[in-house]
Amino acid sequence: MWMPRYHSFLGSLLLPFALSGRILAVNVDAPASPPSENATVVYSSFLGLSVELAYLNYYFGNTTSNVPQPMLNYLSALHARSSGQSLRIRLGGNSMDSATYVPTQQDMIEFTDPSSNSNDPIVNFGPVTFDVMNSVSGSVGGIKYLIGLSLRNPNSSNIPLLAGDSQKALGDNLDSFILGNEPDLYSRHGDRPNLANYTVNDYIGDYWVVLENLQNTTDGDVLSLDNISGPTICCFWDLDAVLQSGWLNDFSNRLKYITLQHYPQDVCSGTYAFGLSHYLQHSNTVSLAQWQTPGIDFLLSAPSASRKQLVMDEFNSLSCGGVPGLSNTFGVALWTADYALQMASVGYSAAYLHTREPGISYNPVMPPDGVAGGSGAWSTNPNYYSMLVVAEALQGSNGNRVVDLDISGSMHSPSATTAGYAVYDGSASTVNSLVLFNFANSSGTPSNFSLDSAFFRSMPSATNVTARFWTAPSVNEEMQITWGGQTLANVGDGLLTPLPSNAWNDQSLVCSSGCTVQVPGPGMALLFLTTSVNASAAGSSNGTSSKGGSGTSPSTSAGSSTTTSGAMRLPTPVAGALLSLLLVLNFV
Repeated sequence: MWMPRYHSFLGSLLLPFALSGRILAVNVDAPASPPSENATVVYSSFLGLSVELAYLNYYFGNTTSNVPQPMLNYLSALHARSSGQSLRIRLGGNSMDSATYVPTQQDMIEFTDPSSNSNDPIVNFGPVTFDVMNSVSGSVGGIKYLIGLSLRNPNSSNIPLLAGDSQKALGDNLDSFILGNEPDLYSRHGDRPNLANYTVNDYIGDYWVVLENLQNTTDGDVLSLDNISGPTICCFWDLDAVLQSGWLNDFSNRLKYITLQHYPQDVCSGTYAFGLSHYLQHSNTVSLAQWQTPGIDFLLSAPSASRKQLVMDEFNSLSCGGVPGLSNTFGVALWTADYALQMASVGYSAAYLHTREPGISYNPVMPPDGVAGGSGAWSTNPNYYSMLVVAEALQGSNGNRVVDLDISGSMHSPSATTAGYAVYDGSASTVNSLVLFNFANSSGTPSNFSLDSAFFRSMPSATNVTARFWTAPSVNEEMQITWGGQTLANVGDGLLTPLPSNAWNDQSLVCSSGCTVQVPGPGMALLFLTTSVNASAAGSSNGTSSKGGSGTSPSTSAGSSTTTSGAMRLPTPVAGALLSLLLVLNFV
């Protein structure tokens, strides 16, 4: 019988106060002017989930009647922070590019080649896939799906068959078709055996073939919907060269998104180049987001009204599944949020965090061992919190423009341990929120961030600023993590649980003349300046949660779940002992 490790959390709760005498000061200056009106506007649904097709049923179940309740809880918590925006989920990956859609298949997923590469499993999938996707969307408040279409055999009749059936089944839930997955790797992976080198010109020819075939599908002329996306390159081709090769001009009227995939490094060969410290240097994150800068600049040079949106439809810490003890750490979770906001600042409109089979270290959430869709306790990896954090940072129905504040020269200095962003309103000069990172692995010792009064000039004079904190004992931590005083540590149902007397519960600050906020190291603080605070997203000071918040199972969800207040999750003896100790030490 396991017992929650709340005693190990005690040190992280008390340490900020015990070590307050060693707090450092960091100046956070406001930009001289707000971002350009032509800057990319992003929304709270910016950070979506990419799911490898072959393992979809582990997350969504096999039928509409057995969708796992924990997955619905995870998604509902994200939607509660989405400002009414539909969530983003991509169904794709290598397995989508090699899969066959079988309209008569009764099962969602069938593996047809058990000997296939685990990074490119061969499967068939059936129309129940779309029924389940619609059911999940309805249960969690709305999801827009990206659906991959294979380009490995452009003449295949399976492409228009899948496009027509999925469009007919998903309707408004279908966001876009992504045609082709990593075509710049087709030669390396042997997907064009008759060609010594698969070129951009070859790619353009294949694109023409498929688009012509999409005019005649089971749902009619799908091409006329103008929701095709590409080129979804990852590694070797230059986006600027692709865009100016004639591809963008040829297909501009049919394209909805310009899509890319990219990882900072891979472990496909069994080795990798750099460890956790690399992810904790903000300057490395800035450099990573500058991959394909000429192509991004080319896209951004177009007026915003006619500009194609840029989407990172797959990323994570390391390709080919990540590395245990690295990909599933709090440090990489901080990097995930940092990288997402950095992409938003340089012109991306959305990004999708990739997920594979159970047991893969970079998965945001982890289904139980056993058969797909089976019962059992789920677990949460640190980068799921990244999705919650980014959603809250980008709240606001008017959208946001994100600016890197270059705190302490962090955009270029390898020695900087801080970073931050100002999140401006989508069209006004007001700052909606501030995001402050402390990458120092200092066992919770906070740093003082001194905030320029210019950030707060557009605020009502009587309005206080709410600060919300994301914390863990160290950058290597895999479980004991809190966001807004809540945690998913030792929680098997995907429902956030408030922690009693958490030292890093929400704080109210008076900032009209500037103010100072402490940010734990390692950790992050999100300051809400003009956007309303989602009260249900944070634990209250007495460790209880209100019904109807993000911890409540949606009534329309498949399956059943008993809603329990967060206070009931903590065993009474543990809670009593913890509270007594805090009282003795005069911390509450």
